[in-house]
Amino acid sequence: MEEQIERRGPGPPKEIKQISQVVWELPTSYKKGMRVPARIYATKKLLDAMDPGVFEQVTNVATLPGIVKYAYCMPDGHWGSLA
Repeated sequence: MEEQIERRGPGPPKEIKQISQVVWELPTSYKKGMRVPARIYATKKLLDAMDPGVFEQVTNVATLPGIVKYAYCMPDGHWGSLA
């Protein structure tokens, strides 16, 4: 059975904050259980083209026990499926 990803609409979540020209951050308040912020390394153009599943996946990583400082997503960020 395929897991359903909540679609938040086109583009990055509204809670994303630009840290530098190519670093973006979703705060721990974005999703219940996040232990650290999620950082995404990408240009604005790449960020805007990312599938909503990318933001879901990196924020899921941010909830893992033992994670320290940040959950990272690189410029080629994508999410996979089990299908």
